[in-house]
Amino acid sequence: MIDRVLLLLADALAIVCFARALLQWAKLDYRQPLAQFCVNTTNWLIKPLRKIAPPLGQWDAACLLAVLLVYYLILGLLSLLGLPESHISAKIMAVNVLFTLLYASKAAAYVLLFGLVLRMVLSFSQAYSPLMPALQRIFEPLTRPFAFLRFGHLDFSATVLVLVLWLWLSIWLPQLMQKLNIWLLSS
Repeated sequence: MIDRVLLLLADALAIVCFARALLQWAKLDYRQPLAQFCVNTTNWLIKPLRKIAPPLGQWDAACLLAVLLVYYLILGLLSLLGLPESHISAKIMAVNVLFTLLYASKAAAYVLLFGLVLRMVLSFSQAYSPLMPALQRIFEPLTRPFAFLRFGHLDFSATVLVLVLWLWLSIWLPQLMQKLNIWLLSS
């Protein structure tokens, strides 16, 4: 039970960190409530990490490092709690790196999926929302290959991206994690 709670908390923190990085990259006004929420929720973690992870161009490397660090520490803690000391090995710690990357990709997929749904809802109800330019900047490069799915004011170009994200979250990622778990247990 505790492992699920810890992973859920790590997921929530990672999602907010990814959202913060994307919104900063998209140049969302800092005064917007969503930007304020992301900053206020993660400042305790991001500020110290900025000393060791300077920005990478327009990307806030501290946000990305925070996601990886949170997942690796939680997975390491769960390994310590779930395995006897004699079974903790370099192999398990290395596999935790792979799990960290998979969990980080899950959090990123959720952020993108939520952003796409928010973009769709705002395009129908509040096309001139202050969030729309930031969401357009984030998703325009990702949806450009599917521009043929735009019909007037209706934009279905994100449908393919939503489908890929959904497949990743519901089929491909769980299968990868299951195979990694089976490999870890069998060796």
